[in-house]
Amino acid sequence: MKRFSLLSLPLLFLLIFSCKGPSEKNTGVKEVRSAETLRLLPENPRYLEYKGNPLILITSAEHYGAMVNLDFDYKLYLETLREEGFNYTRIFTGTYIEPVKNIFGIRKNTLAPLPGRFIAPWVKEDGKYDLDRFSSSFFERLKGFVGEAEKLGVIVEITLFTSIYAENAWDLSPFNAKNNINGVGALPFQRVNTLYNGELLDYQQKYIQKVVRELNGFDNFFFEIQNEPWSDNQNLAGFVNESDGEVHPRTWQKQVVIANAVSTEWQAWVASVIKKEESVLPKSHLIAQNICNFQYDLDQVPEGISMINFHYALPGAARMNLELGCVIGLDETGFMPHDEHLYLDQAWRILLSGAGLYNNLDYSFTAGNEKGDWPIPDGNPGWGGPKFRKKLSILVETMELVSYWEMEVSGDLLASDGSAMQQYGLQKEGEVYLVFLEQVESQELVPLLKEGEYEATFINVDTGEQNSEILELGNGKVLHSPVNAERMALMIKKTDL
Repeated sequence: MKRFSLLSLPLLFLLIFSCKGPSEKNTGVKEVRSAETLRLLPENPRYLEYKGNPLILITSAEHYGAMVNLDFDYKLYLETLREEGFNYTRIFTGTYIEPVKNIFGIRKNTLAPLPGRFIAPWVKEDGKYDLDRFSSSFFERLKGFVGEAEKLGVIVEITLFTSIYAENAWDLSPFNAKNNINGVGALPFQRVNTLYNGELLDYQQKYIQKVVRELNGFDNFFFEIQNEPWSDNQNLAGFVNESDGEVHPRTWQKQVVIANAVSTEWQAWVASVIKKEESVLPKSHLIAQNICNFQYDLDQVPEGISMINFHYALPGAARMNLELGCVIGLDETGFMPHDEHLYLDQAWRILLSGAGLYNNLDYSFTAGNEKGDWPIPDGNPGWGGPKFRKKLSILVETMELVSYWEMEVSGDLLASDGSAMQQYGLQKEGEVYLVFLEQVESQELVPLLKEGEYEATFINVDTGEQNSEILELGNGKVLHSPVNAERMALMIKKTDL
C-alpha cells in the first residue's frame, strides 16, 4: 500500500505517514514541563507522570457531555469514577452537541442535552449566540469540573473540537451562521475545521485562547485537538478486519481512514495556537492528536504533539508506534456486540501492547444515572455498566502490581501446545513479566526464561482471584495453570531480587 505525505504550511507542522520500520522513526517529542503538571514520564515517554508519579490512564467513562449538559451531575459522576478505581475522563467543550434524535442511535445521550439545557462557551440572547462574548457561566462550570476532578485525582481530556458528521448536528452548532449574530459559519460543515472557513477561524482562535487561559492553573488535564478528524475530511489508508464478519461486520470497520491534508493543516494550526498562548502563561500542558480508527503506522509524531489517540484500536496501534516516544491511547470504544469480554479483552490487549491510555465509552452514565447504573439497551453502540467496570478495575489493580513504566513490550513470553493461544505482554527481562493470554487451550505453559526460581501468579481476569506458586522455571520447564479459563493474566517475578 502506498503511503502519502501531508503538506506543510508556514507556521504549521509537518506530519508524514510512511511504511518505514521502527528504527527509522523520528520521535520529535520534547518535554520540559513541571513534574506537578501532567507530563510525559521522562524515563519512558510511552507513559505519563503526574505529581511526580508514573501514571497509566484507565477508565470507563460517559459520552463526553458531562460538562455541556446542565442536567448531568458531574460531581456525582466524578466521585463514581474515583470510587470504582478509575482516574480519567474525556469531555467535549461546547463547539458541538448532538440532536436528541441521535445520529448514532444513542439513547439518553449525555452529548444530546434536552432543549434549553446546553451550556455553550458564548452568551446566547434571543435564540442566537454572540461569538464575541464568552459565557461566564460556562467557564465557571468548566473550571468547576476540572477542579473537582483534580481533587479526586482524575485526569481530564479536554477535546476542543470534533468532526460534525451530519446536517442535524451542524444545525445545533454555535458556529453555524444561522445560530450566531456574527455572520460567520455560512458554509458546509466539512469546512468548519479547516483553514478555509473564512472569518470563523478568528473566532476559533479566540475560543482556543480563552480555554487555554481559563484552565492554565490546573495540572490534571491534557488537550485533544479534534475528535475523529477523518470523519469530515478523509483519506482511505488501508484495510483491517476483512475476515471478521461478527465483531466488525460494517464496511467502515474494515477500513483505515485518516484525516486528509486540509484537516491536518488545520490541526497543526490549533496546536500552534495552544503552544503560543501557553508560552506566556505559567504552565504548559500536553496535546493529543486523534489519528484514526483501529491502527496506523506513523513515521513521526506531529510537531507539538505528545499523545496519539486511536478509536476502536487493535493492538497494532500500539505495537506499530512504540518507537515514537509518546503516549499511545485508545480513547473510544464501541460498535461491537454487547459482549463484555470483547471490551475487556480490548483493554487488556492494548495496554499490554504498550499503550498508556484506555477509555471505554460507557453508555450506562446518563443524566439522572450519574453512578453509571442505567441499563444499556440493545441498540446503543457500546457497552459498560457496574458489572463491566468492576471487571475492568481488575486490570487497574493488575497494572499496579508491576512497574509497567520500566517494562518493554514482549509478545513471546510463553510457549504452549495450544496453537491458537494469543499473548500480549510486558517484561523487565530477568526480573518481572506480565502477560494476558487468550484462547488458552492447554493448562501446560512453557515460560521462555533463564533458569531460576520465580514466583508465578495466575490472575482470573473476571474475578481478580490470584493463585501464586514459587517454583523453578526455564530450560523448558512446564508451568501448570490452576486457572481453567480461556482468558487469564500471568505475572512472573524473579524471587532473588
